[in-house]
Amino acid sequence: MEMLLGIVQGLTEFLPVSSSGHLVLFSHVFKMDLNAYQTAILHLGTLAAVVVFALEGIRRSLRNWRVILNLVISTIPAGVFGVLFESRVDEAFSSPAVLPLFFSFTALVLLFTRSFSGEKRMEEMTILDATLVGLAQVLALFPGVSRSGITIATLLFLKYRREDALQYSFLMSIPVVLGAGILGMEKENISLTAPFFAFLSGILALYILSRSVRSGKMWQFAYYCLFVAIVSYFVG
Repeated sequence: MEMLLGIVQGLTEFLPVSSSGHLVLFSHVFKMDLNAYQTAILHLGTLAAVVVFALEGIRRSLRNWRVILNLVISTIPAGVFGVLFESRVDEAFSSPAVLPLFFSFTALVLLFTRSFSGEKRMEEMTILDATLVGLAQVLALFPGVSRSGITIATLLFLKYRREDALQYSFLMSIPVVLGAGILGMEKENISLTAPFFAFLSGILALYILSRSVRSGKMWQFAYYCLFVAIVSYFVG
């Protein structure tokens, strides 16, 4: 079961379909007791995947002080919200009742990306834009809202190049997932089997995401999110 859990996590973490939402649905169907801390530990496997997959791009981006500053700014909202409303976030993982709403929201956001893109580069990002994408990432704390989907979509809405939106989303995931994973390790005891399979399937998910964003077809995942929203409505 842990292997299957890791595969589900890895395949849905970077695809714009919400890994946390899938895990809540998965745990409900199979009668598993899964909370936000256990989910955070699974994220450590996919964190390793993004570091391996985008290592060269990460090195290049982090040589720019402006990018580093903006990443700090973008990380603050989710970190503050996660600490202040920790119990509310964890409560959302206890029931699939909220999934239809959040999956539908993700689908709507993805559909709008079909009409947006621009020429702004990551190195030109303003503090306001960094703050806006950071606020958007707060929504991804709730199951059913895709972190990669909401952050990439926000950057596309702000007229950034698809490649830069993708790269910045990768970079944003590192401090948030790392912090949540460390917190989860302090509170839960889970084997490394699930994170290992999350790492392997995460590499595949990153490849698919990269191709879909660069080709301007990320919006097609909206139909899948709507499907899962319907399924979660009847399951819940």
